[in-house]
Amino acid sequence: MELFKIEQYVEMALNYLRVEDISSDLSFKQYAVDDMVRQVIRKYAKIFISKKIKMDFIPTKACIVTDEKWFIFVLEQIISNALKYTPENGSVHIYASETNDSWNVEVNDTGIGIPANEQKKLFKIHFRGSNAINSKVTGSGIGLMLVWKLVHLHKGKINLSSVEHQGSSI
Repeated sequence: MELFKIEQYVEMALNYLRVEDISSDLSFKQYAVDDMVRQVIRKYAKIFISKKIKMDFIPTKACIVTDEKWFIFVLEQIISNALKYTPENGSVHIYASETNDSWNVEVNDTGIGIPANEQKKLFKIHFRGSNAINSKVTGSGIGLMLVWKLVHLHKGKINLSSVEHQGSSI
C-alpha cells in the first residue's frame, strides 16, 4: 500500500512552488495539539494496521496558537515518513508535551534511520538519504524541506536524532 498518491505529490510540488508565499497565508488560531495529532493518526490507521506497526501516542492537554492546515501538514509529513521507512512489526511513538513556555511533538520510529553523514542535508530540497533510495520506497525529497520551512515560519525548531538501521526521532 503506497503512502502517497499522485495527488499528494502534485499538492506537495505546488506547495514547494509557493513556499515563499506561505507566510502570508498563515492563519493563527488556538487548537488542541492532541486533536490534530489524532486526526493524522486516523488518516494513517490502515497503514499502521497493514504493516503491523505498533503505534503509541502519549498526549498532552496543550492548546497552541498555530495555523491548523500547515501544522497538520507538518505532522502528516513526519508521521508518514516514519511509516514509510519503518518495516513491518516496527513501532512509531508519538509524544506531545508542554512546558511553561513551549510545547513539543516528537515522533520516534524504528525505521531505517538516516546515515550520520547525510543528516545535515535532510531538510534540503530534493534530498533523500542513500538508504531511503536503496530501500525502493518512493519519495520526492520535498516534504521535509517544506516541514523545515513551516516550522521556522511558526517560530519553532525542528530537531533530528537518528541512527542508521535503528530509527529516527524528529
